[in-house]
Amino acid sequence: MSRNEIAKMTVAERIALMEELWASFDRDGLEYPVPKWHEKVLNERANSKDEDFLPLEEVKKYLQSKLNDA
Repeated sequence: MSRNEIAKMTVAERIALMEELWASFDRDGLEYPVPKWHEKVLNERANSKDEDFLPLEEVKKYLQSKLNDA
């Protein structure tokens, strides 16, 4: 798929494509290393006292509602 083809896609189509790509790693049993910087950020967030975080399911519902409104 070319950049031009991706540029013509809607936001919802691009997100669906990303989800499908990530799912293909699991389906195909592919290993993907987590970069050290990403691991550091995740650890910082996990140890944060910030109460602005939402559970993943709530975030998914919120994003889905935004996509449906678009």
